Amino acid sequence: MDIGVVIKKYRKEAGMTQEEMANRLGVTTPAVNKWENSNSKPDIELLAPIARLLDISLDTLLPFHEKLSDTEIEEIIRKMDRMFSEEGYEKTYEWALRLIKEYPNCNMLIWQTAVMLDARRITDKCTNQEKYDKQINAWYELALHDENEEIQHHAAEEIMLKELIYT
Repeated sequence: MDIGVVIKKYRKEAGMTQEEMANRLGVTTPAVNKWENSNSKPDIELLAPIARLLDISLDTLLPFHEKLSDTEIEEIIRKMDRMFSEEGYEKTYEWALRLIKEYPNCNMLIWQTAVMLDARRITDKCTNQEKYDKQINAWYELALHDENEEIQHHAAEEIMLKELIYT
């Protein structure tokens, strides 16, 4: 869950308006609005005061999971599939970049994201496909070196398939 979603949820549970929260933290109401809409993030120095104000721990404010569960990965991939239709390829790609920065050690997610982006840029007749090649190939390479043999296998298959298609 994004920090903005957490802030909004707990602010509302506390019965506080964005304006009240902003006044207590010494920021502007538009700043709180931007956090809650994921257009920006609070300054690191505000994290502890936000957690205290909302009466939550920093772990709750900064939802940290070492690894994603298979169910979480499946939900992310379903969301990604919906985003292609609703937002288009470019926005979905940018979202995927941010997501993988958040979970850089989750090779299952990285591999599945690469497969989705690779397939959709072909089926959706994405313009300027070459723009995405380097990153998608880098993700396949990451997955290729995973400790899980299944992920390695899938990544190797994708790399070989791409070579067959493009040669």
